[in-house]
Amino acid sequence: MEYKNIEVTRDKKTAVAALKTPPNGETVRELLALMEELATDKTVAAVVISGDFGAAPGTIADGDEMAALCEAVEGFSRPVIAAITVSAQGPGFELALACDLRVSAETTRFGFPGTTGGPAIRLAKLVGVARAKHMALTGQIIDALEAERLGLLSHTSAESEVTAVARKLAKSVAARASRK
Repeated sequence: MEYKNIEVTRDKKTAVAALKTPPNGETVRELLALMEELATDKTVAAVVISGDFGAAPGTIADGDEMAALCEAVEGFSRPVIAAITVSAQGPGFELALACDLRVSAETTRFGFPGTTGGPAIRLAKLVGVARAKHMALTGQIIDALEAERLGLLSHTSAESEVTAVARKLAKSVAARASRK
């Protein structure tokens, strides 16, 4: 399939979907189509979604589409790794949380600005209900250091190295998967 908002590359057992822009409605639909395509491709042992996850509230026209994408990512039978280069905010934060592992730039910021706290269920599973409610209800934005301290991130690196670190992590995960 041809994509306009994501660039898909494959490296042996890893598929990488590089976001050309922060998630918008069209990008979400393309990512959902890619996840559906990869679900039947048994040659792919891990997926990396890389780029700016900073989708602002209201930029994704259909919240049901983002929910469907998050469910597809969360339910994917092989690991999905988020490689976050700039930010993960609003609906984009929810997408990052749906991934199995997260790698980010040292300067990345995370949170739910401008929301009423509804999308914090995935966050609560990772950091606890009280912390998730605080972040969601106050619109608190945290930096990568705090996200790593809370256990949201596997690694942090320089922005220019985020995708490479995620690819290396994906190769490691894919190698383990092939031993089963």
